[in-house]
Formats: sequence, structure tokens, C-alpha cells
Amino acid sequence: MMQQQDSALRAAYSITVQELARRIEENGAGGIPPELRTDAHLICNTPAAIDFNSPGAQGFGVKRAGLSVPGSIMLLVSPGCCGRNTAALSGSGHYGERFAYLALDETDIVTGSHLQRIPEAVCAFVASRRERPSVVMVCLTCADALLGTDMERVCRKAEAAAGVPVRPCYMYALTRESQRPPMQAVRETIYGLLQPRQKWARQANLLGFFTPVARDSELFSLLEKAGIRKAAELARCQTYEEFTSLAAANFNLVLSDEAMGAALALEKRLGIPAIRLRRLYETAKIAKQYQALAHILGNAPESFAAAEAREQAEKAADSFCQQYGCEAVLAIGSRLNANPFELALALVRRGLAVREILAVPSAADAFYLRELARCSPATRILSLLEPTMLCYREDRAVTLALGADACLCHPHAKHVTWNDEEQPFGYQAVRALFERMAAAMSGDEDNDIDTADKEAAESSDELPVRESPHTVSSLPRLSLALPPFAPDTAGAAAVLYPLGGMTVIVDAGGCAGNICGFDEPRWQEDAEPSAVFSAGLRDMDAIMGRDANLVAKIREAAAELTVSFVGLVSTPVPAIIATDFRALCRMVEKETCLPAIAVRTDGTQLYDRGASAAYDALVQKFAAPRPPDAMRTGLGVLGLTPLDFSRAESASLRALLGREEADTAGTPVHFFDRLDDFREAARLKELLVVSPAGLKAARRLQHQWGIPIRTELPPAFIHEAFSAILSRLAALLQDGQQREILIVHQQILASGLRRAICQRFPALSAGAVTVGSFFLLDRGLQQEGDLHFRGEQDFHAYLQAHPDAIVIGDALLARAMPKPFGGTLLNLPHFALSGRKTPMHPSRTPEYAKNSISN
Repeated sequence: MMQQQDSALRAAYSITVQELARRIEENGAGGIPPELRTDAHLICNTPAAIDFNSPGAQGFGVKRAGLSVPGSIMLLVSPGCCGRNTAALSGSGHYGERFAYLALDETDIVTGSHLQRIPEAVCAFVASRRERPSVVMVCLTCADALLGTDMERVCRKAEAAAGVPVRPCYMYALTRESQRPPMQAVRETIYGLLQPRQKWARQANLLGFFTPVARDSELFSLLEKAGIRKAAELARCQTYEEFTSLAAANFNLVLSDEAMGAALALEKRLGIPAIRLRRLYETAKIAKQYQALAHILGNAPESFAAAEAREQAEKAADSFCQQYGCEAVLAIGSRLNANPFELALALVRRGLAVREILAVPSAADAFYLRELARCSPATRILSLLEPTMLCYREDRAVTLALGADACLCHPHAKHVTWNDEEQPFGYQAVRALFERMAAAMSGDEDNDIDTADKEAAESSDELPVRESPHTVSSLPRLSLALPPFAPDTAGAAAVLYPLGGMTVIVDAGGCAGNICGFDEPRWQEDAEPSAVFSAGLRDMDAIMGRDANLVAKIREAAAELTVSFVGLVSTPVPAIIATDFRALCRMVEKETCLPAIAVRTDGTQLYDRGASAAYDALVQKFAAPRPPDAMRTGLGVLGLTPLDFSRAESASLRALLGREEADTAGTPVHFFDRLDDFREAARLKELLVVSPAGLKAARRLQHQWGIPIRTELPPAFIHEAFSAILSRLAALLQDGQQREILIVHQQILASGLRRAICQRFPALSAGAVTVGSFFLLDRGLQQEGDLHFRGEQDFHAYLQAHPDAIVIGDALLARAMPKPFGGTLLNLPHFALSGRKTPMHPSRTPEYAKNSISN
């Protein structure tokens, strides 16, 4: 049996700069230890690491990047799980209004039949727009990567049908570490739209970022001295014509390595030469870079000295070092506008102490590591993605954290996230950074989040109940109004989350990011950490079916952590390559000596099916037989997940049931949020199912052990939790007029609310209150007239037939309402539908870090 120590006694993996530099010097890139290579271990999911797995939820992933072209729209062609976190972009620049979704089902994945519908979907999307789009981006995922889809050909066909440019964007997490990763490929797609035009010697482009370079950067004045009258940037283009004018540039300044491929393509195709500039924080290096630029542009080096800007930067740096040099001990993360290793070297050379660097180095960082080894050999490097980061404990010696991820790991330090969307550059970056650091140390600056984070946090607040309606298409599985709902993968992970096991999302990274970054509110609300990992599959893993590699990763992670079982959650990738999860579980059990279960989800179904499969798998694996002489005791509650119940609703239900049981038998209530609840399930005297996700497991327990089932929510809970809705409904019905009422939620909650409404308003006619759901509808619980909505089209059609109805449902549903609609929408939030119960993204809740990362 594997020996497992208490995780509290373990520490996160780290290595000193000196040791790492020595290894790289002796062995090159092969000297980088496996703990610092993302292909060598499971990918740990924590709020500090969420950008790696879910860049689309914040920052610039492929989806948001593809919409950086003015007037563009995007059709996401994928299983529903891949587009779920797109709902997070709804409040930021109206990105949500520029998406449409063509959902793939199992038949599409097996046969590729969806390819025939893409041109039709593009035409419907274009026709739905008030203004003709400049270009349609068709976003593809790992599913089409594995199917080998020739999307260039499909897009040409769609372009001919729609009469607007149509281009593919590849959101292939499988190729994240390939020679052409997704963020490089999307830049090539965007700049590939540019067509030859007459060059203007006075124009240069700044390539690299999707947000603008800070206007107070001296780079603009230096270009002006070189005769450049227009320094154009994609992020500052307001119209498509402005964007196309980028093709007139005399040269491109490439400010990010990820844009180099696009710049070289422009050089070859349009004859625009590329000049590479790096964002640096050592002023001497910045000066040399500007001198080199002057030489290339044929200017005198002294004309590019930017003496005033350099003097301001030096003054800010010197002032900080003199005032806080002895007090500041720094931790530097990777989620910031800098190369963390270059920044660390620049700060160390100014005499500052850098305690930690939370970043994954590459061979290209060897110079910085070698120099750091000379200046600060004891500085430690940690990877936020490595499994032992679950054991990380805050180093209290750190007094100043730079980078959003470092801030989360050091809640007791002063914070400078330094990842504002406006991009600092040159001497201006040095000056602004030291000024921000000084403000943080003096306490003059908000110690939690910077201005950009505040704006992003505010944009994530729940939207008003009355959202602007969108067009609804009649094309099946094409959604123009509603983003994807929580997928089956998220439902499975939600059930496994609190049980003390190791949850492994068998994916390339994006599915785990969607789950942990968007569909797991316990990260954001309750600060309950859990061992949730991504398998980190890459293209050759999928092509070759290298299950042994995955098992080895699981074995190594399990050896470092205290976990009670391994839960494998399938995603579209293993579903497409037909992974044998039964064999995989046997391999895991043999290698780890831990029980293993697999939940066979594929990302094409909705959350309740995944949660149902997870509950059932756990019951099958862990429910122990009841001894013949054992007494039945306790109430078991199945289906209480945060995807259906908010934190407040869950607390209210738990308290109510706890009081009821204490009054009757004094026995505990089992909510199946501990593994022991599943082990003891056969001993229960009764099961209460509070959402359809718990029905399958409950019926299995009923069949095997004769445990009676109730499928309801206590009336007292309904009246307490939804009193505001009942009061608002009373105001709407006070005139005595008969109104149709539609309740849209999960079936058991909606049915409980219907009973409460009918009891409170007995004058309502029979059948006036209808339950409708996009999720599971159990026939045994249905009443005549209850509706199952297969998509936004069915919901829209119902309201067209009932134009004065009162709809009780999530505010997001307003998007799919007819124009005009004479009824009323009462907001009944449903996290699985809109994801809007959470007040803030986890990357913006430092309190979470204090409770879950450092303890």
C-alpha cells in the first residue's frame, strides 16, 4: 500500500535559481526538471493558475482575440462544454452579442455531419445582424482537430454563401506547446485578412498585443522623431477600414513573440519588414534596444536616447529603492505585463530581494536564469501548474507581490497585479511599475486589485433582468441568443469536488479551465479547495492513445497528495478517440492502490446528466452492503449541487432539514458531500432527491436496498428562499386577471415553486402554471403540459404563443424573448444556465487565496 503523509506536512515543489541554471547549463532544455514542464505532470487547477487552462474567461484567449477585428462576429462550432465560459465575456465590450454557437452532438462528432450545416449557420448568423459584419470568424475546437476537418475549405464554402469573409480560428488546446500554438495561429488569421495596398513611408504598425500600448510610452515620440506620423495598432482600430489600413505600413514593430509568425507572414505576403522589440525593465537594455532601432531606421543613436523618459524611470526606481529597498521582499508571478525572469533580474540588479518566481521557464530564459544565479542564487522558482502547489503555504517573508497570480499566493503581502489591459512599454513601463510598487508599499493604492481588475469585476456583476432580446434562428442547435449552459463535464466535477478525492479532467486543458474558472462557484464563494487536475493532453497523446503516460502522471500526483480516490471525468477528446475508461481505472488502481471511478461524459450533454452519472458511479463503487441486523438511520439528500442551488439556498435547505431531523429522530442528514455518505448509503432510512441529477442513484439505492424516495423540496424552504418572487407575483396578479405563468429551472425546484404558487393563489385556473426546463424532465414527475426546451427556439416559440406570460427564470432568458414581448420576467437565478450567481471571478478574490492556497 502506498504510504501517504498528511498534506499539511508536505511542501510545494521549488528549485533555486542557482540549481536550475546549473542544470540548464549542463543539459540544455533537457535540464529543466519535469516539475517545471507542463507536459510532464497533471495540470493543477487553482485560481492563481486559471489563465493557463481558461484564457477565454479573462484576458485574451482565442475567442476574444478573434473578435479584435472591428465589426467581426464569431461562430463557435463545438460541443457545448467548449463555449460555456463565453458567457463571462458578455459584460466586457459587448462581446457576448457578437457570438453565436453551433452545438455538436455525438452524431456530429462521429460522422462530421455538422460540416454541412456550417455555411447555413454562417448565413443565418449574418442575416441576424443589424449591421453587416466585416468578417465571420469560425472558431473550432479539439473535436475538429481530431476529426481532421479541412476547415479552410468549409470556410470558403461559407464565404461564398454568406458574401462576407469567413475565416477559421483554431482553439486547439491540444497544440498549446506546438510550434504553432493557438494564440500564434489566431494572430496569423487576423493579419491574414490584410490585402496589398500602397505603402506609406510615414506609417508603422505595433504588433503583438490585443490591447493598446500606453499612450505615455516614449516609443511613440521616438517613432515621431524617425518621421513616423502614424503608429497604428490593431487595438485602436475603430472601423474595418482602419484595420485594413494596417497593410499600408512601411514596417512592423513586433512587441510580443506570439506575433512573430504573423509578422513574418506579412513580410512574405505584403512586403512589410518586421523589427523585433522586447518589453524590458532594465533601463540599460532598453537604451541599447532603442539605439539598435535607430540604426535600423537610419537615425542617429542620440536622437533615440529618450533622455527625459529614462531620467523619469531612473528617478522612480531610485526613489523606491531608497525608501523601500530594505523592506521590500518580492514574489513575482507570470500573470503580469513582463517576462517574469527578465523582470526579476532587473529588480535584483537594483538591489531588491526577489524571494520567489512563480513561473514556468523555457530554454529562452536561460540567460536570465544564469545571471540571476550570480546575483540572487537563493531565489526559488515554483510552477503554479504543478500538483504539489495544492500544498503551497505562503512565505510570510514576502512583503510585495507582483502579478495577479503572485498576489493570490501572497494575500498578506502588498499587491501590484500589473496586468492592466493597457500595455506598458519601454522606460514608461519601468517608471509606472516603480510608481505602482511605491503606492502599494505606502498603502495609497488598493491592496486587492488594480483599476483594470476593478472594471472587470464590475462587468461580471449580474445583469439587469431586462436584457435586450436577440434574434433567434430556426436552425436546430444554432444559438444566437443564449450561450451554452453548464455541460455534463461540469456536473460530474461538481459532484466529485467536495469528496476528498483527486478529480482528473481528461482533457487538453480548456475543459478543466471552463469547469474551474466558470462552473465551480465554491472556488469563488466558500473557499473550499479541491484536488482538481487537467490531464494536460497534447496532440500526440490523443493520436497515439498514450494512456500509460496519463496513469504515470496520476500515480506521481497521488504520491504527493492525501486523496481517498481518483475520479476520471471524460471530455470530447477521450470520447472521440474511444478511450477505454474501464481499463484506465484498473490501471490507475493498480498503480496508485486507490479506488478509481470514471464518469463517461463527452461535453455534448448538459450538467444534470453528468452529475447524475457521477452520483451513480459513486454509489456503484462505494456503497457498502447493509448488514442484515443494522438499523436504518438518517436522511440522505441527493442532488444538492451549486449548479442548482446558490450558497444561500443551500445553507437554508441544510439548516431546515437539520432542524427537522433533529426534531424527529435526532439523526444526521447526509448530503453526499463526503465519501462516507456514499459508503453508508445502504443504511439510510429515506432519500430526499432535490434535483433530477440525483434520481438515477436514488433509484439504484431504492432497487438494491429498498430505501424509500421523496422527490421534492420542503414547502418551508420554497417559501423562505423564494419569498421575493412570490411577493412580486402577488403584485402582478392583484387585479385578478388570469395569466399564464412559466417557471424555468430544474424540474424539482420548479415543481416545488409551482405548488407554492398554486397554494398562495387558488384563483389561478388549472394548468395556468407550467414548468419548463432546458434540463432533465423525469416522466414520473411531469404534469400534463410541462415542457422540455431543446433549445432557445422552443422557449422563444412558447412565448410567441403566450405573449403576456409571466416567466419566472434566469435573467439571461430575456435574450431569447420575442420582440416585442408584453409579459414579465421575474429573475430566478440558475447558475447552470447563466453562471451569474458568482459576484466575482476567482482571480479577483484574494480572500480565497488566504483560505485555500496558503493554509
